[in-house]
Amino acid sequence: MAQCEAQGVTITQLRAQVLDIVLSMSGVIKAYQVLAHMQQSSHNTIAPPTAYRALDFWTEQGILHKIPAINGYILCRHAQHDCGEQCQPDHIHHSDFVLVCNQCGAVDEQSMSPEWLALRQRVADSGFILNDEHIVLTGMCSQCRTQNENFK
Repeated sequence: MAQCEAQGVTITQLRAQVLDIVLSMSGVIKAYQVLAHMQQSSHNTIAPPTAYRALDFWTEQGILHKIPAINGYILCRHAQHDCGEQCQPDHIHHSDFVLVCNQCGAVDEQSMSPEWLALRQRVADSGFILNDEHIVLTGMCSQCRTQNENFK
């Protein structure tokens, strides 16, 4: 958050509240989950667009990734890079390969190979603009597989 403020980005109380909620969650983050948390701590009715706007703000700041394929958001594991740069959707360290467990909802961002970077370049060279660059694979994580001995 300090980096955002240093760049002149306004962090409202609502945005800070949403970030706190998001940081307390794990796995896929749904707007209505955030909204439910917000309403628990407020005496006022909060409209769904309020939660979506705050989540989109944190997406623009590189803290979250919006993943339309799973209708949710995930925390960016690269939100603060070793080089000190803020994560942006086209940042070179950005991972577009996301594993989502159908059982527990765990999310794991994976690093992409040089082949993926070459594919992105070919798409860009063709003039095609992607709406969503994330590859999302769903299945069962190793922890859930261990707990469910019947799954092979």
